[in-house]
Amino acid sequence: MKNLFGTNKLNIGIVYLLLIIASQLSAQENFILGKYNKITSAILNGDVTYIVHLPDGYENSGKNYPVLYMLNAQSSTNFANAVATVDNLSNERIPNLILIGISSTGVASNFISCPDSTGAIPQAGMFYSFLEKELIPGVNKNYRTNNYKILMGQSNSGLFALYTLINHPNLFDAFVITSPMLGWCPDYYLNETKKLSQILTGINKRVYIPYGEFDYVEVLNKIDDWGKQLKQSAPEGIKWELELIKNDGHVPYVSLHNGLLYIFSECTITPERKKWSVDEIKIHFEKLSKEYGFKIQPQGGIIFDMAMDLRNEKKYDRAIELFNYLLGVEPNSAFYYYGFGLTYFQKGDMKSAKECFIKSLEIDPGMTRSKKMIERIDGSR
Repeated sequence: MKNLFGTNKLNIGIVYLLLIIASQLSAQENFILGKYNKITSAILNGDVTYIVHLPDGYENSGKNYPVLYMLNAQSSTNFANAVATVDNLSNERIPNLILIGISSTGVASNFISCPDSTGAIPQAGMFYSFLEKELIPGVNKNYRTNNYKILMGQSNSGLFALYTLINHPNLFDAFVITSPMLGWCPDYYLNETKKLSQILTGINKRVYIPYGEFDYVEVLNKIDDWGKQLKQSAPEGIKWELELIKNDGHVPYVSLHNGLLYIFSECTITPERKKWSVDEIKIHFEKLSKEYGFKIQPQGGIIFDMAMDLRNEKKYDRAIELFNYLLGVEPNSAFYYYGFGLTYFQKGDMKSAKECFIKSLEIDPGMTRSKKMIERIDGSR
């Protein structure tokens, strides 16, 4: 989102996160990326730790959110990267998400996703049952979730994510399957992938599979053949992309970033879409909402930027139309009302400008900029 002088905010995820952490540490305060939780699993016969990161404004929004379930969250850098990625992209590019980071340790570390000597895959089956019957219902009970769920797995847990897509396709709506270790049991996944068009019918899934140029041999030696088979066998309902990340290794750092942009690709307000009318924006996002199965709206920051750009171009009527739409979507933003007031002020409509500044102060009495603008309007009479 731009500030009121038209300067773009930095969108550098990790750098932004580290700067915040540094400032918090210098103030001798704790900076919290998420809340630790523990669930006692009867299926896995032990405790499983998971971390919850809620979207900005969750406490007061009253909204329900899609959930991203991420494995291997015991790595602090891994989880911090996910937090920064989700928060950064949700400023403008994707819907707000609840992030659930599952610690793949202890009883939650045993999700071997290859057949044993009998042809069964018991460990992966048990871990899937834990997700389906224990963890996800618990998350749904304690947080405001909708039905849209994403599973992210990496390396061995990436193979588990692939197992889940093939054997239990209905629980998750989208997958980020990063550097899956296909080399552990290549024949099984090649053969099962051949059957996808028969076993995955009438479904709508988005699947993103990244791997690194310098990935492990267990990935590199098998993923091309598997990708060719996927291309032949994937039913129309599965939208997928297999991507080689250049100059990166096992589990590329940008995997989640690229995956979320792929899953929610149509949510981005591109330069061409910035030319749309409010009605065209509404129609587009209503269509997306039907497709994804939950309410999707453009992020407020990008609509605010569009309105301010129009104000700067002195296209006041279009700017006002966008502000009315924006405040219908996010009616409790003192900052947005302040920007709306500046638009009316520049247009010369002092009555409407003052009404916006007053509304801004009603929402946030500390909005001193709105107070100064009211004083300026009153002083000019």
